[in-house]
Amino acid sequence: MGLFDKVMSGVVKGLMNNVDPAAIPGLVSHYLGKTELGDVAGVLTRLRQSGLDSEVDSWLGPGPNLPVLPDQLRGALGEDVLAQFSAATALPTDRLLVLMAAYLPDTVDRLSPNGTIEEPEPSTDMLRAR
Repeated sequence: MGLFDKVMSGVVKGLMNNVDPAAIPGLVSHYLGKTELGDVAGVLTRLRQSGLDSEVDSWLGPGPNLPVLPDQLRGALGEDVLAQFSAATALPTDRLLVLMAAYLPDTVDRLSPNGTIEEPEPSTDMLRAR
């Protein structure tokens, strides 16, 4: 794990409440790149394959975002992907699932202003104090 990854893991662990919401898509994209899913579009594909089409559609389309539960994410993503994501973020799987359930709908919504995912470019300047 490089210095940047160690710093980011520490931030994700302890300072999630201090992350600028606009930086969350970049953080998510950075860590998903370390899993077999590769990016947010990969997560959405996996969620759709697991029957969460309505939830994904609500995040991509206009209107309110339907929630997703940690157990739904666990079932959809599978233990292998969660282990990869957990290793990349240095977060326990259960905590990671809670954070994903809380932030994934809004993150996808922010990444899809026109109804399709626009992946952010991860950078070392993803965090700003609120």
